[in-house]
Amino acid sequence: MSVSAFVMIFLGIVIFSFYLAFECSHPSAGELVIAAQLCALCICVRAVFSFVPYFNPVMALIMLSGLAFGVRKGFLIGSLAAFGSNFIFGQGPWTLYQMVSWGSAGLIFALLGKSGLIRRSGWNLRDYLFACLSAVFTVVFISGPMSDLSGVFMFGVNDMKSFAVLLASGFVLNLTLAASSVLTIVLVSRPLLFAFERASLTSTLPRQ
Repeated sequence: MSVSAFVMIFLGIVIFSFYLAFECSHPSAGELVIAAQLCALCICVRAVFSFVPYFNPVMALIMLSGLAFGVRKGFLIGSLAAFGSNFIFGQGPWTLYQMVSWGSAGLIFALLGKSGLIRRSGWNLRDYLFACLSAVFTVVFISGPMSDLSGVFMFGVNDMKSFAVLLASGFVLNLTLAASSVLTIVLVSRPLLFAFERASLTSTLPRQ
């Protein structure tokens, strides 16, 4: 079995494990509706802002969704947003990478919220700063490079030098995506988190 095939199988297992955990939590109809709505919102945002050069707020929406609704839903929303939007931008072996990449963004912010490092509502300056720094770190060093690894299939990377060039080529794009996420968090995090909190209260969603 080739390394590429092994990685694909591993990514599939990761995705399946999170989906199984979400299903085993016996989500209510309210949880499913809100998750579906947020997935649709992320898909629409990615599609609409694809016409805007160097700006797309979709990662920030996924991060804030994970922060508000927890680990399982954060990963679910991010991964399904990547899968669904690729019906517009093209499906391929890179889709699994993007699903795990986007899901990890929601997962990381869910863990930050669960640990209390970032509050889920009532942000002060500290929360904004920590959320922005966490967004930059997540996009530039975790989710961004994870998506860039899909180039292994598109460009046939066979050695470490080519692998390093591949990651470096995506670094600038990841920086612009991180800047987009920071700007989105600064501008719309307060109303979005307020809306998410209201949705949690009205639908009695557990943050898991």
